[in-house]
Amino acid sequence: MASPPALAEAQRWLQHAVLAQHPPSQPVEDMLTASSRLGAAQRLGVYRRGYRLRLLQAMRGLHPGLRALLGPELFDDFALDYLDACPSGSYTLQRLDERFAGHLAAGRPDREQPVRLRETWIDVMIDLARYERVFAEVYDGPGTEGTGIPTWTGPLESAPELLGRRVLLAPCLRVLRLCAPVHTYLAAVRRGRRPEPPAPRPVWLAVSRRDYVVTATEIASDSYQFLAALLGGAAVRVAAVEAGMDTADAVNRLRGWAANGWARGLARAQPFAVPASA
Repeated sequence: MASPPALAEAQRWLQHAVLAQHPPSQPVEDMLTASSRLGAAQRLGVYRRGYRLRLLQAMRGLHPGLRALLGPELFDDFALDYLDACPSGSYTLQRLDERFAGHLAAGRPDREQPVRLRETWIDVMIDLARYERVFAEVYDGPGTEGTGIPTWTGPLESAPELLGRRVLLAPCLRVLRLCAPVHTYLAAVRRGRRPEPPAPRPVWLAVSRRDYVVTATEIASDSYQFLAALLGGAAVRVAAVEAGMDTADAVNRLRGWAANGWARGLARAQPFAVPASA
């Protein structure tokens, strides 16, 4: 009679048997016992089905807007296909859908077509999935609650060093470029309404959180470019140039964003290094 497997080996086997897309090829009876009512393979099947259902329920909770847009059955088909292709690898289900939008984009049937010939409704679907992922990140991630609201004072001429500095932005701030106002669609769904699908139009969005409430604010395209450059680590002057903005306008917008809690202050200036040969 073979000796029973070590605990660690049994745990690894059970994890793989539950998480894998297909049941294990090894006879289940080698690892599990039967009960008075169910065989070993049937008992494993209970765990496999329960785990898969739990993941599907998590996807439904993470994407109420997309589920409303597609309908429950079609959404479940997309979600289950994603779960098969991208198994969960995180300790938390809040990160379960991290690759969902990318999976939808990679599997779109018109992906080989020129952008102008692609189906617009697929773009809306993917952007809604992207926005819901960002919404979850902002909702669960670090914020600025309890830190107060910074102020920007003084005219630009009195603080020229600001232009060469990086801005410390709120850790919950994200910017998105979308093909439709999917944020208003999701908001209506969350209020229990049944809105019409959002009509396509360019949207530039800043997503943040204030007092534990996620906010989605439409911004101008140059503000989007400016914020995206700042989020990428560019100094104020460089970010303004990339956005095609004059520096006075850039600083004024920063003051307004500070009132929103988006801009928190300036990064510490780097000291001037004197060459050793000087």
